[in-house]
Amino acid sequence: MDNLRQRIEAALAKPLPEENQSIHAGVFNPWRDVIKYIHGGYAKASDDLMIAALEAVRDGKTFELIDSEGFAAEFMLYVLSGHGLTEYGTSPRGGWPDPDVKDLWQPLIDKWKAFSKIHWNE
Repeated sequence: MDNLRQRIEAALAKPLPEENQSIHAGVFNPWRDVIKYIHGGYAKASDDLMIAALEAVRDGKTFELIDSEGFAAEFMLYVLSGHGLTEYGTSPRGGWPDPDVKDLWQPLIDKWKAFSKIHWNE
């Protein structure tokens, strides 16, 4: 069975890709290492929205994110929930970080942002 904390720690331990480097298994790729089976790495909007979802979960502002971004944001929250990254009461829309990885939440956001900047040449 997949251990969530070990998976996130292993992902965070990988180096970021270098500029103009292909994304391969030896470098951090959140769409392979954190969120599996969803190929969000083909669109910058996927990174932007997932980072916003991670920040909204961190800040307890998931409903505000849904209000501003609509169902796409809500779906990203479902993805986080489906991958075990969030816990929730009666709805994954208002989730919070799984306690096993709560202390890794900000490092994950920071690394995902850095990855996105490199991947999209910003």
